[in-house]
Amino acid sequence: MSFSRLNGTVTILLAFLLLCLGFLPSVLLDGDARMVSWVLNPAWAALSVMAYLAAILTPFVMIGLFAHQRHQLGWVGVAGLLLSVAGMLLYLGFQFDLAFVWPVLAQEVPGLLDFEGPMFRAPSYSFVHFWMGPVTTVGVLVFGIATYRARVFPRWSAVLLIIGMILTQGMLLPPLILRLIGSIPAALALTAMGYRQAKGSSAPANVLG
Repeated sequence: MSFSRLNGTVTILLAFLLLCLGFLPSVLLDGDARMVSWVLNPAWAALSVMAYLAAILTPFVMIGLFAHQRHQLGWVGVAGLLLSVAGMLLYLGFQFDLAFVWPVLAQEVPGLLDFEGPMFRAPSYSFVHFWMGPVTTVGVLVFGIATYRARVFPRWSAVLLIIGMILTQGMLLPPLILRLIGSIPAALALTAMGYRQAKGSSAPANVLG
């Protein structure tokens, strides 16, 4: 299996995960409850591990999307890739905490999971928590614009990628409604892009695309 087809399969898998993570938390978690109540919810274990898997796959998918259209993206695409992957790696570390560290904290020192508590006021932790969103947002926006201009993937998928990937950041953090809304365009964009990669097509998309 070629790299392009392999990444196409992984991209479609990520689309499925994001769609599940958009809908399942809204059904299984109480949107009005405190964060510690979410972490103590029996569904948190499965959801957080699923979100961690999505966080692992996302940088690889972005690199694969770049590789598939690297000749058309130029330096704007490179800048977008570097920024988006940097932000996503920050999310990956944070998501590890959500999946494997926060359940222990919720049992032993639940006050640390308060967004106004000492952990989120700690400079190093708050720095990562604050900047992972803006860095990823700017990176995805720049990468999406470069992808739109490259026309290797359907142009509508580039627009939906920008909207969906920005809204689905931090899948298990409030407000869940943004993740629910964002999961649909993200899944559509990634499915279309993954299918095009799986076919091995790198020709420019048609006018309607």
